[in-house]
Amino acid sequence: MNPSSNMDEQRNTYFARLYHDSADPWQVRQRWYEERKRALLLACLPQQHYRNAYEPGCGNGELTAALAQRCERMLATDMSEQALQLAQRRLADAGLGDKVQFEHHRLPQDWPRPGLGIEKFDLIVISEIAYYLSSEELAQVAEQCVASLADGGSIVLCHWRAPFAQRMQSTACVHAAFQSIAGLHQLLRHEEADFLLGLWSGDARSVAQREGFA
Repeated sequence: MNPSSNMDEQRNTYFARLYHDSADPWQVRQRWYEERKRALLLACLPQQHYRNAYEPGCGNGELTAALAQRCERMLATDMSEQALQLAQRRLADAGLGDKVQFEHHRLPQDWPRPGLGIEKFDLIVISEIAYYLSSEELAQVAEQCVASLADGGSIVLCHWRAPFAQRMQSTACVHAAFQSIAGLHQLLRHEEADFLLGLWSGDARSVAQREGFA
């Protein structure tokens, strides 16, 4: 078995166990910490509305539901079938199911490739998943983000900073992988003791500049 297959198997086992034990393993629907973090992520987005967004690692769909309210359409993916079922139910209950296409994906090998009917994304949100990737996988995902990003689109990263057993990358390393990518400008960095939130875009203008009053 090659190392990549072994890592996939370990991650599959880990997430299957988590979602078998709980429909909300990180209590994203209950904790004020999670609600506040979602609000900060949504507030950092430089555009009010997006045409086509991608959220890999959507989990049980709580962030997906919030993003869908600002997007015409979304692709939401996860490697856990249980998580996808929960996310589909969450979006259906919110009346947003028609906006979101759900697919079973692993990263980086199943990343959607623009073309053949797939448009580029003007928003890509990578939240609480990139630290599960190896260095090689992370570098590939960073390249895939740029290749899939529409002109002027935004990439958002948000990750927990504390150590835990399944982490393969520090949050600092995850976000650093996007710092030196040609053509991307970091528009925002929000750092707290618990998490790091960053936003990059091909459009270097501020929100005020985009709206024409600065």
